[in-house]
Amino acid sequence: MATTAMRDWKLGFLAKQSELFNNPSHSDLTIKVGTTTFKVHKAILCVRTSFFTDATKEGGFQESKDNIVTIEDYSTHAIWRLLMYCYTGDYQETRNLDIKDQDKNLDDDLYLKHIRVHAVADMLGVGCLKTLATEKLRQNLRYKWDMKCFIGCIIETYATTNESDRTIRGMLIEFAHMNLRELADTEGFVEDFKHLGEFTAELVFHLSRYA
Repeated sequence: MATTAMRDWKLGFLAKQSELFNNPSHSDLTIKVGTTTFKVHKAILCVRTSFFTDATKEGGFQESKDNIVTIEDYSTHAIWRLLMYCYTGDYQETRNLDIKDQDKNLDDDLYLKHIRVHAVADMLGVGCLKTLATEKLRQNLRYKWDMKCFIGCIIETYATTNESDRTIRGMLIEFAHMNLRELADTEGFVEDFKHLGEFTAELVFHLSRYA
């Protein structure tokens, strides 16, 4: 009984914290991505990543003097999911209807949403979020297979990760192996992968273990 009560208390505590997500009440920092802004709280973000500590301390980013940090070159939805994770420990896969400045309001596709969260987490040094994004991607690959999305996923993953990211790269190699015939028969496969030397080499090495 005591254990259940303690668990319920902790869940209630976390639920209250999640209510602060994108809530202007007591917000002391604004994150700007494109034309979208998020009202956030330094204390919560700094616990998750040192990026915001460095950005907002004295001598940090120029724009932080106004308590505004601009993040460029990343998907608006990916930043939204990163911030949601900071407040709740998880993120939604459904799109945010309030984001108006990204590809006609469309979200990143079935698999890319997780690849882009992984990229943001890597940039900010949020290892637990990288793990979560990888697992969510694995579940989608397993239960929501889409070859067209998979090819795009491979291309972007190898463009945004390095050789040390063995978990997510290795997972894509495994799914490529499991669906090798379909992959080879896909129109445009050769053209798409002509410049993906790292992926091709890793796939060949993986397949050689089963020869």
